[in-house]
Amino acid sequence: MDGRRGLEALPKDGHKYELLDGELIRSPVHANHGTVCARFVSFLFNFVEERRLGEVYDSSTGFRLSEKLLLSPDIAFVSRARLKKILVAPDKFLYGAPDLVVEVLSPGDRMTQLSRKLDHYFEHGTRLAWVVNWRKEQIHIYTPDSIETLTGSNDILTGGQVLPGFQCKLSRIFRPS
Repeated sequence: MDGRRGLEALPKDGHKYELLDGELIRSPVHANHGTVCARFVSFLFNFVEERRLGEVYDSSTGFRLSEKLLLSPDIAFVSRARLKKILVAPDKFLYGAPDLVVEVLSPGDRMTQLSRKLDHYFEHGTRLAWVVNWRKEQIHIYTPDSIETLTGSNDILTGGQVLPGFQCKLSRIFRPS
């Protein structure tokens, strides 16, 4: 499938579509998935907007990494500096990887696909990825050379070098006050 036009023409049928190594991937989005994504978007958007650091995108935004790679993470952050390089036109896909990728696991997600996506993101310049397992109330933090897991409701997720100063207690993500 030609990802440039084909994905834009796909139906709005409650599924999320991506092009991974030339293969069309369709996954359903569930209620808990949407709730966690909405919380994350809210926390990240407020932090980024207040400091004018760049842009936060939801899963409707496509990132063109190559001819056979068009991915749309559940949430993405792109710094102002990187945005100047990858935003060709506001009505087009972004041509490059975001600085931060957030993927919230759905019941149908396959770890092999997720690992391939993360590898591609990091190959194309992503500096930080958070993989959220809402069933286990865990967040796996990936950088190009490390993996860490947060599991306690009092653990604090930070933005590292990508979003310095960002902090969020896991309890706010999984059980908001």
